Amino acid sequence: MIEKIIKILALIIFILAAAAGLVTVFFTYYLYPKETPKSNINTAAEESPDTEIYEDPSAEVLRQEAPIKKLDLQIMENRDNELVFQASIDDFIDSYNGYYWKDKNIRYLLPSLEWNAYLYDKAVHSDHETCCYIFSKDEEILPFPTITVYAPSNDDFIQEITVNFDDHSYMDSLYDIYEEMCFYTLKVFFPDIPDETLVNLYTTLNQLAYENVSTIKYTSESVPCALYYRGNIGVYPYFALGDCVHMCVIPVTQEYLEELQGKGVALFPI
Repeated sequence: MIEKIIKILALIIFILAAAAGLVTVFFTYYLYPKETPKSNINTAAEESPDTEIYEDPSAEVLRQEAPIKKLDLQIMENRDNELVFQASIDDFIDSYNGYYWKDKNIRYLLPSLEWNAYLYDKAVHSDHETCCYIFSKDEEILPFPTITVYAPSNDDFIQEITVNFDDHSYMDSLYDIYEEMCFYTLKVFFPDIPDETLVNLYTTLNQLAYENVSTIKYTSESVPCALYYRGNIGVYPYFALGDCVHMCVIPVTQEYLEELQGKGVALFPI
């Protein structure tokens, strides 16, 4: 008898539980339906073909055709004991991009307003206030090769241009990019020299940099091991412990060449 009563109670409890479940389902899905979640903002464009996809504005700039621009690289003394090329950073950018576009159908350097810029009391080749502009194609990769343009703060000229490679985070792919940047920088300054000669020139310069590592970082106290020159244009390598490998382009005069030779710098005509 007791066993039969327990079975009846169990059946009643089961029926009540089932009924409660149906009520919950009813309220959940009919009276209070859930809100459909919104699409992730990163996938919305994929799900809707009419959605405009964001594009970095710089990409459009780099796709603009860049005609070849040969520079008339005359030199002058801008401020006391400060030699400069009579060309601006934008002239350099336009010329570099022209040669780069000819080979690759795209620009490499962004306009100077997009470069990082710093102001210093003096520079490697000037005792006067100097603007330092630095460009990296990919700032998210810290050791990515860069180009630096030093310009006097009082006018739109160029004191020096360096192409820089962080050897302490060496990767073959980045070194290949560095060599390419060396090539197109030399192309701006020596447009009539055969490409093969320019390749041999930057290869020699970089080899000399690795063979003559200095303990003095790249400053006004630095003395390069060698300088290659043609007319009023000089090119030299420099590499110091804890610093980048540099290929440097500067304006030179006969007087300055003799000064460098007196400091033990080996001179080679190009």
